[in-house]
Amino acid sequence: MLRQKIVVIVIAIGSVIQVQGQDLQTETVEVVKNFEARLADANKQRLEPEPEVKEVTNQKFEYNIEEKLMEVEYLAPTIRPVGISTEKLDPGYNGFAKAGFGYPISPYLDAGYLFGSESSSNVLARITHHSANDKNYANQRFSDNDALLKGTLQTNRGFALDGYAAVSVDNYAFYGYDHEDTTNQFTAEDVKNKLNLFELGLKIYNSNESDAKINYWAGIDVYRFANNFATRETGLNLDLGLTKWFGDNPLTVALGTDLTRLKDTTIQKLNNFYVNPTFSFGTSSLRFKMGARLASSNEEYFIYPDVELLLSLAGNGLSLFAGADGGLRKNNFKILSAYNPFLVSELTDIRNSQYYDFYAGVKGRVAGIEYSAQAGYKPTNDLALFEVNQDKPWNRFDVLYDTANIIYIQASLKGNIVENLDISGSIVHNIYDLNNEEKAWYLPQFQGNVGLSYLAIDQKLRLKAEVYVNNAVPFKELDFPKEPNLLLDVSLGADFFLTENFGLFMHLNNLSTNQYRRWYGYPGFGLNVLGGLTARF
Repeated sequence: MLRQKIVVIVIAIGSVIQVQGQDLQTETVEVVKNFEARLADANKQRLEPEPEVKEVTNQKFEYNIEEKLMEVEYLAPTIRPVGISTEKLDPGYNGFAKAGFGYPISPYLDAGYLFGSESSSNVLARITHHSANDKNYANQRFSDNDALLKGTLQTNRGFALDGYAAVSVDNYAFYGYDHEDTTNQFTAEDVKNKLNLFELGLKIYNSNESDAKINYWAGIDVYRFANNFATRETGLNLDLGLTKWFGDNPLTVALGTDLTRLKDTTIQKLNNFYVNPTFSFGTSSLRFKMGARLASSNEEYFIYPDVELLLSLAGNGLSLFAGADGGLRKNNFKILSAYNPFLVSELTDIRNSQYYDFYAGVKGRVAGIEYSAQAGYKPTNDLALFEVNQDKPWNRFDVLYDTANIIYIQASLKGNIVENLDISGSIVHNIYDLNNEEKAWYLPQFQGNVGLSYLAIDQKLRLKAEVYVNNAVPFKELDFPKEPNLLLDVSLGADFFLTENFGLFMHLNNLSTNQYRRWYGYPGFGLNVLGGLTARF
């Protein structure tokens, strides 16, 4: 009998070793939202090739877009011309619609409906439109049009499927030319810059925890991005992973690919692959994450750390953290255009930015306010910068790369000051030390914003105030005179529900009438007003 027990134990141990060995053979990497050149690095959306591909999950309808810190290298413009924010939809409603009109000429629509419920199989449909046309400045116009269809299928076999299809049709006119020169008379068709994006995604994952405490997922995303100058880019992302829990300690192995093919007058390919094993362990007050990110791109290989230490000194009130990270951040046509819509039609070079990130900071929650502050050092190879290309009468931008050492500080807070009064804010400050270029062209050093939101009249009325500040971005002097380039934007807004289902809104944006030059020769919109109707059902 003893001999039989020994045999059974040996067989069981062998099986566990075999299963664990298999688990450790798979893995992947937030491209930044790839640049994340919006670049903004994205969580992003991480191969680090960023932006990292986000999981398509159910979400509540929102009118308000929450503040969040942006990637350090690539800070997306804080606001868009003629900005509009939306309010949070009551969880008891499945649909909403918000429609309005403003000055300068700017129709606006945002509507969606959730068929089913968030806790079961469902389908979400949503469309948005926002455009503006300033008649006082020739060809200063833009148009954003988006449609989204996404859903979740819950099965009784322990797994679920998420899928989505998205279409974006945008138009940003090339109005960056000398408007005082009477020889520069261009029609809307002359300066048309149309950007079309089509995306499809599918993901399978376990919806119930297995007896073996193993979670898994497998996803695929494809896209096609094109402009009206015969530039075409296609991409495919695979995201596979498995997590095994040992008590409260997860062992995760993820792997993925990020494939890009860009065709204009030539064909360029940028294919990334990554494997990312990590193991987190510790107690409720002291946690460690140990791991590495193994990446390859076009037959080059890279190894980056993925480690972090978290020390809780006062529960959720105060925590200290420090860590090291790194990866590849892809700079392809899609990501760069999301950051700068005034690119040349043919990019001469698409590359990865390779970076390390060594950081430390504090975070916590005190008196209803969540806060975080972090400082770090980010050495980066092939940091994407911009330069003006004047092969046309209007300015367009090409990409140049440089090696940089970046020191950054960033902080954010969000929470409830007193009853019905919320505050949010964030700041990011970067110090760039470049090998070749004099400055980090078109990358802001300082960005900050703060917002207040107050609910009144039995929560039927919401009043908002927001302030945005961006420093003057550096750019090389060209033919235009030097332009003021500091952003100081003060905006006010009010949303009032007349009945349970219908209301009004009014937003006054850029009260300082600041025409921020985010891109050389492209002044932003000044004062703009938007008002209209809201509905929820």
